[in-house]
Amino acid sequence: SYAKNSELQGLVPFYSEKKFVNCTKNQTNHMAYGLLKGKRGIISGALNEDSIAWKIAQRAHEEGATFTLTNAPLAMRMGEINKLAEECGAKIIGADATSIEDLEKLYDESMEFLGGPVDFVLHSIGMSTNIRKGREYSDLNYEWFLKSIDVSALSFHKMMQVAQKKDAIAEGGSVVALSYIAA
Repeated sequence: SYAKNSELQGLVPFYSEKKFVNCTKNQTNHMAYGLLKGKRGIISGALNEDSIAWKIAQRAHEEGATFTLTNAPLAMRMGEINKLAEECGAKIIGADATSIEDLEKLYDESMEFLGGPVDFVLHSIGMSTNIRKGREYSDLNYEWFLKSIDVSALSFHKMMQVAQKKDAIAEGGSVVALSYIAA
């Protein structure tokens, strides 16, 4: 066991005698350790099964987290977020991440649904009209590019600013931001 004879013993699941200790197998055949049991969060950007946020939501659920899901209303109509919400027991709260009012509503409704401040926020939002419309890098539409920066990067700051003003992230909470065109 890698935890044997160490200060980590008893704190982490470990492999011993050809079986996992302190963990359970879930429906997707992963080993679940309950790492997020009792944790509450907001996951943004899950559009369909190919989305990174979708996979994170599934794993967070398997590890015991409860959360709300959010995406822009247009993305929600295009995607399959209802399927994910049903699978994970999550509430869907539509929000345009570029709108402060929508983000305020997102945090208010999330804290009400989850019973208090969140322990984690996942910002997995990205959009580029230039890419969607096949514009080459050497021929960008700059208005579309600015919208891409607003959606893909500034929305992260807006989400954090609203969270701070509403004291919506619990002490010791975590924020994960996945980058897209803003990188």
